[in-house]
Amino acid sequence: MSIKLAARNRQSELMDDPALDGKLHRHALTSLGRINWLSRSDRAVWKVIRSQLQSSTRERPLTILDIAAGGGDLALKLSSLAARDGISVRIHGCDISSTALSFASEQAAASKLDNVKFFQCDALNQPFPQEKYDVVMCSLFLHHLVEKDAVRLLQRMKETAKELVLVDDLRRTRFGYWLAWLGCRILTRCHIVHVDGPMSVEGAFTACEAQALAVKAGLGNVVTKHRWPQRFMLIWRSPAGAT
Repeated sequence: MSIKLAARNRQSELMDDPALDGKLHRHALTSLGRINWLSRSDRAVWKVIRSQLQSSTRERPLTILDIAAGGGDLALKLSSLAARDGISVRIHGCDISSTALSFASEQAAASKLDNVKFFQCDALNQPFPQEKYDVVMCSLFLHHLVEKDAVRLLQRMKETAKELVLVDDLRRTRFGYWLAWLGCRILTRCHIVHVDGPMSVEGAFTACEAQALAVKAGLGNVVTKHRWPQRFMLIWRSPAGAT
């Protein structure tokens, strides 16, 4: 099988279908949580947030907005890591999918984490419940968007972030494609994840492409870092710092 990855091949993924059966959707969300755990997404993201805290002082909880939070596993793990480090946080997670929100809220209730809340929102067009958050982030969402919408999202993230914008996403590489193809089949029996995983890599940006989009969106001092496994992180810190 020949895979061409020189340019993006963005396609409609199965989980993007609003008519997707709820039971299948939940199965996929559970599987993605397992993949995020293996990818150590929570630790990678928290490391960046923790480094931001070391350069600022505050007497109030750190506020975090997780855009396109999906099943909520990342938001919930960030809350646990913050508690481990003795840091007070309030986390809002948003998603356009009512199934994902229901699933995430159930996970939060089961974890007894009352500092994590989820709400429905079209992140490209609808207002967020707060005008500003200290940290605005998204994980595995950018590759779902066409270029103009990716720029729009990054602009909104910058407008909403007091201190830090953080994007964690897939890199479009040949190794990343085959890693997704094999890893998704090893980690889950979910057909949706088997299909969407490699397709996501085909539709992903390279780190350089993502950085160019960030600059176009006005995040001029953005930093790009590669991380395991075949992911990149965009990190933008507000020149104004903590307020």
